[in-house]
Amino acid sequence: MKHPSLRDQAYAIIKNKLLHQEIAPGERIREDILAEEISMSRTPVREAVNQLTAEGFISYVPRKGLFAIELSRKELEDLLDVRLSLELLSVDRCINIIDDHEQQLGKVKKTLEEWELAIKNKRYDECNSYDSEFHLGLAYITQNIKLITFSKDIESFMQIARVTEKKHFTEEMYESSLKEHKEICAAIERKDKETAFNALRENIRNMKKNIRI
Repeated sequence: MKHPSLRDQAYAIIKNKLLHQEIAPGERIREDILAEEISMSRTPVREAVNQLTAEGFISYVPRKGLFAIELSRKELEDLLDVRLSLELLSVDRCINIIDDHEQQLGKVKKTLEEWELAIKNKRYDECNSYDSEFHLGLAYITQNIKLITFSKDIESFMQIARVTEKKHFTEEMYESSLKEHKEICAAIERKDKETAFNALRENIRNMKKNIRI
């Protein structure tokens, strides 16, 4: 089994910090300080930062330096529009092939159970991860490699958006979000495309409504 390189390790650590806003949106990024924080040399950190910059998670401002991505409301809305298009395709494909993939749908339902337990135990910080796992779980059922890849890319940015979105969430709002996802899953299981599509659209509408930037 191939072990991840130092660059790959640095990339995973720094990206995780960005996704969970341990590096705040708009915060300046200094490679020397990052290298010290994660106990690595400057070279793998620089390579990881270059990759994250190319992917859009870090922005370079001439004569000022590197900064963590700070998504505008318009950028978030554009991301949500793209995400909706991908998920409509994902759900359509899931329903067409679900008879052969009941085990994978079971994993998605398990994610919903864990999500519900997290809310009951007030572990709200875990809800973002379960939200992401749910949507990626549907993409994996499709077995469409390109769809999975694009969904992963979108979900990475969406994790940043969710941290921002859910800073003001109440328990009722977490429960409402979970309910929307349960409706999507139940409609897929029933092979009810119209209801699944409507539930997806409602989920996106509510995310847009909850954007506070």
